[in-house]
Amino acid sequence: MPYRMFKVILLIGIILGAALPAQANEEVLTEPTAVDYTMGGVVNFETRVLTERPIQEVWVFVHSQGDINTIAGLASLHPSNIVTYKLELAEHPIRAYSTIEYWYRIVLEDGTEVTTDPETFVYFDNRFEWESLSKSPFEIFWYEGDLSFGQEILNTAQEGMLRFQNYLPVSPPANIQAYVYANAAELQTALLLSGESGMWIAGHADPALGVVVVTIPPGPAQTYEIKRQIPHEITHLMLYEWLGEDYYNLPQWLREGLPSMAELFPNPDYALLLENARETESLLPMNSLCESFPLGASNFLLAYAQSADFAWFLYENFGSTGLEALSRAYADGLSCEQGAQQSLGKSLTELDREWRRQTFGENTLLAVLQELLPWFVLMGAILVGPLLLIVGRRREPTINSQ
Repeated sequence: MPYRMFKVILLIGIILGAALPAQANEEVLTEPTAVDYTMGGVVNFETRVLTERPIQEVWVFVHSQGDINTIAGLASLHPSNIVTYKLELAEHPIRAYSTIEYWYRIVLEDGTEVTTDPETFVYFDNRFEWESLSKSPFEIFWYEGDLSFGQEILNTAQEGMLRFQNYLPVSPPANIQAYVYANAAELQTALLLSGESGMWIAGHADPALGVVVVTIPPGPAQTYEIKRQIPHEITHLMLYEWLGEDYYNLPQWLREGLPSMAELFPNPDYALLLENARETESLLPMNSLCESFPLGASNFLLAYAQSADFAWFLYENFGSTGLEALSRAYADGLSCEQGAQQSLGKSLTELDREWRRQTFGENTLLAVLQELLPWFVLMGAILVGPLLLIVGRRREPTINSQ
């Protein structure tokens, strides 16, 4: 190559190199973010952008585990490239005990845009100082009670898991976190501050997060509540691990009835509720409990009682294979009646009738006649006109022709 040509190429390279933006020689980074928050209040983010080049603006993106939407907000710029951002949780509630992922988009004055690698923190109820114990797959957290209390909860979680595996071949998630509150009001407040309904709730499972929260108040009934609530809520997570998102296709009565089978101490109030409902003829049709439970307090508890007893009835009559087939049929999206018909050979209405007969000795024939009564009335209304016409014609006098 001629020397003159080489100098021309070298000169062009120098000119082009000078024209390239400086960011090619400098990576824009941020210092690790300092995050602090108050439950249901404000999340404060603070970092520093490591660059000598002028910054035009910085955006913060926040995404809560299990949520569809991502929050985006314009951060504040301060001297020395300090960046701060306040996320108002009253406007943008995020799920309690979820892992929060956040990142920055830095826009420089020369138009360069840089998106940082995500950082994370766990948004938990920091109103309390939590104690903890763990044994795979469980992590137990509580704030009132000694280590023996925490160990009892951990032991019960293991027992409840093994008990339910006797009824259905399901495995737990790799990690389950259980947070134990000392009273229901504090748990309900945590849910409300997270944008969820906390009405009447003493225990709650969030399958997508692998988290359960329960209320175990101090007192003589404490052990009973541990052995009832902990296995129940953990079973929700096991069912979700087994069925995935199809877990939400299960009828409400089955989604609550199956976890009751894992309880080491069943709720003694259920038997009283069922007996009273039988005496007052106020048992709820099982097909009315497919989508949701009644909102009234008395019927809400009765729905739980019926779901628990009905689940046991199905297990006693169809065994583990029947429960598995029924669960999978519903998970596949079949309706309440169709799922039962396909998996157990009987509609939900027929199974409801058999459950009442076996449990309460109800007269099946009478129940069938009561169900058919509206059809008899309709049929009678349809037929009465023609019958009256026929009778009327027979009574008409015969006229002899002359």
